[in-house]
Amino acid sequence: MRRVFPASEVPRCPVCGVHLHLCFCAGFPRFATRTRFWFVQHSQEARKPTNSARLACRILSEASIVPWSRGEPPSFPARTFLLYPSAQAKPLTARELSDLALDVEGGPVTFAIPDGTWSQAGRIASELRKTIIAQRTLPPGNSSAWGVRQSDDPERISSAQAAAMVLLLAGETLAGSNLLEALAESSRRILAMRGMKQPV
Repeated sequence: MRRVFPASEVPRCPVCGVHLHLCFCAGFPRFATRTRFWFVQHSQEARKPTNSARLACRILSEASIVPWSRGEPPSFPARTFLLYPSAQAKPLTARELSDLALDVEGGPVTFAIPDGTWSQAGRIASELRKTIIAQRTLPPGNSSAWGVRQSDDPERISSAQAAAMVLLLAGETLAGSNLLEALAESSRRILAMRGMKQPV
């Protein structure tokens, strides 16, 4: 079960999640990517200071948060893939992403990533499977870089890290690497706020 640490009363940056005097958002690079990301976000996740999707949207120009509503699910563009680990999902490969990128007439590729706790994301994914035929999962072997929210399964990674791994597979290395670095730095600063790491 994922453990979410309680928020303190000290104001935080709404993007990187750290106390305002520790915010480092001004130093974030911004990247235009071929690959698009829609973080389909549970309503409770929107209020959490440890949400990683906001960080991804700050760094990636082609990333956006889409509020989840079971009664009114979002309409997805063509060539949208549901990215979530399941028995029905095929592992995503660099070759597949390369082939999709070469097909410029097909339009950009979009990954819909359920955003919430794992139980919330699982329920969102179950509903999205009814409308999104193409389902993919990341290759095994990833470990979480978002230490502020813990899981018993080390391969359960954050929404932003999932996007970064897709970018690395797609050959968009600079954007993916910078997103991973921002996640690691934000995680370090949040843990320092809790007295779990050396202060910044």
